[in-house]
Amino acid sequence: RKFCWFLSCSTLSDNDFGGSDESSSGLPGGPAYICCVEVNAVVSSYLTFTFHSSYFLLFLSFAMLYFSLVLIFAAIYAGIAAVYPECINSGGVMIGTGEGTHVFGDCFQLSWSTFATVTRNCLAGDSTTSPLLTSLLTLHPVTKNKGYGVIFPATGASGFYVPSGCVVVGVLGSFEAYLGVLFAGFCCAILFRKVLRSQNLAQVFFSDPIVVRFGKAELSNREWSDNRRNLSYVDSNVSLWRSEDYRHNIMMTLNENRENRRHHDEELGVNTNDSSLIAAPRVKYDDNDNSNNNIPCPSLEFRLVNRLHDVPSGEIVDAKLDCVAILSNDASDKRDIAPNTASASASASASASASPVSHERNSDGNTNIADLVTFHSSGSNQRNKFAKISFEADKHPYFSRVWIVKHRLDENSPLLTSDARSRVKMAGGHWPSDMNNYLDIKNCLQFRHILVFVSGTSNATAAIVYAQKVYDFSDVTLGYRFVPMNYYSDDGLLNTDTYLLNAVCQQHGGGSEPFQ
Repeated sequence: RKFCWFLSCSTLSDNDFGGSDESSSGLPGGPAYICCVEVNAVVSSYLTFTFHSSYFLLFLSFAMLYFSLVLIFAAIYAGIAAVYPECINSGGVMIGTGEGTHVFGDCFQLSWSTFATVTRNCLAGDSTTSPLLTSLLTLHPVTKNKGYGVIFPATGASGFYVPSGCVVVGVLGSFEAYLGVLFAGFCCAILFRKVLRSQNLAQVFFSDPIVVRFGKAELSNREWSDNRRNLSYVDSNVSLWRSEDYRHNIMMTLNENRENRRHHDEELGVNTNDSSLIAAPRVKYDDNDNSNNNIPCPSLEFRLVNRLHDVPSGEIVDAKLDCVAILSNDASDKRDIAPNTASASASASASASASPVSHERNSDGNTNIADLVTFHSSGSNQRNKFAKISFEADKHPYFSRVWIVKHRLDENSPLLTSDARSRVKMAGGHWPSDMNNYLDIKNCLQFRHILVFVSGTSNATAAIVYAQKVYDFSDVTLGYRFVPMNYYSDDGLLNTDTYLLNAVCQQHGGGSEPFQ
């Protein structure tokens, strides 16, 4: 039972065995070291490397490990041959004594043939009957049958003289053959798992920036939908994008294939017609108009593009987005906690690092805001607070091209500070006019990182695919909107320009954050 428990441990550490003392199971404690190297840490690091490296580096590492082990055993064979030359010979001739031969060269041939062995039945009979035997090595204690020639162990029954000291060579050869089989299985398992992991990765690219759009001119009903913008229009104050740099002519007119131009705007998931693609008249709004303070709440957005948008069966079916925000400690500590907050904590023991967890709600009892989950790391006073973020559309039944993800920064958004949410709630769900600028909006945000996970079913392989992206607070850009990626070619086909994934332009109404 103890042996099975020992084998079931994926990693062994001091905590697993209770330090240097014996654990409750009776097994001695401490990690395993070979030549002052912690084996478990090395194997774990290598496995992590293989899963994140390219296939070229993976095969290169396999080759380096293979030749390293072969050379190590070849050096050991050469040392044994120097002390017991009669233990390794070829047709009765000591290795390295032939014309133009070297001991290490013969030992290298012996080492790789033993390490890369294929287990088969040993041939019976006198080894001198093989015509290729003289060109190969015969390891008397240890031998393997290869696809050409014969390398096999010699015994006294075969008419060979086997000194008693040669048993060491036999043990060494059998151990090398065992490592060879283990190495082959280890490499196959890693390669198989890496191929499966490649198939499970979603063919999705995330945009690098997160844009925050704000103001009436940008978020009003007449210009709230991206499909109402002119696909070939770019504002004159563009910072990352200029209209003359666009590689495709995507201007559409009402008199050109009017009946065939109805399409599905996949960036928004709504059906539009030709008139919605023509730029609406530019209307100047006064965001600080006291007579009409119904300013929409800012919209935090990022987008995804399907890398296989132009490949048949490259769609992702039933795509789903999950998002978690890691809140900033400085801002999240100011959140009001209800007096009856339920919390669960556990003190970390000397042999285990349990993380106390608490669930928090804001003092006004609003349950629309995702409950906070706080983790207290053992040995640290820093609290890590996580909050789930909801989107306007967190599911896509047939993700084939572009998907814009939007989160409204309103009174229910966990990304805003408690003061900002209170101001929005007092304004009837609208954004306060005195905070309608990029500096105040940026000061209202309270997150450090945003973790985005997308999952779905690949239409090509029917496998569950997933992808993830981590956004930092520095990725947020206020007062900008994404440049449309979908366009119509001259032959009337809808295409997607992935080059524009990170292209943004200034929002309507101005007030954008200056680039540094």
